[in-house]
Amino acid sequence: MTLATVLIDPPTTLFAGGILALVSLKLIARNGVDELWRAAQLSAAWGFLYALCVGWFFFHRTDWMFVYALDTAPLPLVPLFILFALVCAAWGGLGALAVGALLLLKRTGLAFAAFASALAGFGLLLFVTLDQYLHVGTRAEYLAGTAKKTLDDPGWVMASNLASAVFGLAAVGIIVLQVRRTRAP
Repeated sequence: MTLATVLIDPPTTLFAGGILALVSLKLIARNGVDELWRAAQLSAAWGFLYALCVGWFFFHRTDWMFVYALDTAPLPLVPLFILFALVCAAWGGLGALAVGALLLLKRTGLAFAAFASALAGFGLLLFVTLDQYLHVGTRAEYLAGTAKKTLDDPGWVMASNLASAVFGLAAVGIIVLQVRRTRAP
């Protein structure tokens, strides 16, 4: 299931970047800053792809994406989406840089703590917005208690499955690449 709201997506890419840095631990130890930079670039690219994958929600379930915090009808969606995609990419890269820099400094415990704090931040935001996340509709419908469950919206379900498949396969591909590179002489 896609975790697709503007509050949850950047933290998702942040902890995903941390995961990639941890997967790249041996490469960072062996190749230093060059490998740290590679992990950050891969994480930023994945963060950007992730934002593109959840773009359908941004444009077709906009009030849901903004967790019903405001009426999104007057918002300039294209510029906001560009900003959103850049933020997701930046947070992905920053996640890898933060965790990877700690690994480079041989502060493995702190690297795991940084990753765990990014994951905890994501979890906290998900907890706080869980009811909004589980209901889809307009802001007015949500506030009136008439928004339907996300799984009762065929468009949402289709987009969620497709988006999850694309960004999930991309994540697996990047991880497999890094693991193979770790095992290469």
